[in-house]
Amino acid sequence: MSTRTSPTVKRRRIAAELRRLRARTGMSAEEAGRQVGLSKSAISRIENAESTPQVATVAALMRLYGVAESDIEQISDVARQARTRGWWQRWNDVLPGWFDTYVGLESEASHISEYEPQLVPGLLQTADYARAVIRAEHPDETPEGIERRVELRLQRQEQRLEHPPKLWVVLDEAVLHRIVGSRDVMRNQLKRLADVAVQPGNDIQVLSFEAGEHGSMGSAFFILRFPEAGDTPCVYLETRAGSLYLEEIDEVEQYTTLFDHLRATAVGVRRSEEMISEAINRL
Repeated sequence: MSTRTSPTVKRRRIAAELRRLRARTGMSAEEAGRQVGLSKSAISRIENAESTPQVATVAALMRLYGVAESDIEQISDVARQARTRGWWQRWNDVLPGWFDTYVGLESEASHISEYEPQLVPGLLQTADYARAVIRAEHPDETPEGIERRVELRLQRQEQRLEHPPKLWVVLDEAVLHRIVGSRDVMRNQLKRLADVAVQPGNDIQVLSFEAGEHGSMGSAFFILRFPEAGDTPCVYLETRAGSLYLEEIDEVEQYTTLFDHLRATAVGVRRSEEMISEAINRL
């Protein structure tokens, strides 16, 4: 049984269950909302995990859908957990709402598969590397704001160490050559990458320049899987303006297939470790 307690994942679990139960009854969102005193849009927000429902609302909806009281109490416990504050909310001053959701999901993920064409993944960045990246991404941010963002990134890493997910990363070779911060910053970052690569539970592969064109050129993506059977996988895509979460089975399968192709095209784990060492030596 997982000991993770991300309220984001709990909210997502409730949303999926309420969506499934309503579909089983054949009831429309508008009709369900009318029966419990909510608008159609409020039901939609709950079912899309965009809002956290009151425990009483969850119970009322489940009774409407004909669920037994014993099962209602079980889901009500999940609803209570969904209303707790996540550790990351201490950084709400620098944490955009669309990324808040990702951090919550990341906190409870048991498997993270990631493709990065430009940067070392945030979970593996050194403080100096993260600082340089954040400064470039937020040129108008105050020094204090930059440090707050760095703190959040480092805290995400601490949380990962408490509940280590299986991590499989495919990096474009460009990541090893792009100097971020300075040569010293980059050297230390690559040393961190080399250390992580040999730790149990981590697989890092490099997609070499020689691989040529591939199916995700210039586009990073993450596939998150969770320890509880009821929590379905999702794909996370990020842009400067926001993010997109893909949760439909066929969407997740498309990205899973793409990641499998990237893994097959990238050089093996051992050769990847050698390429990282070679990049360190060049610096």
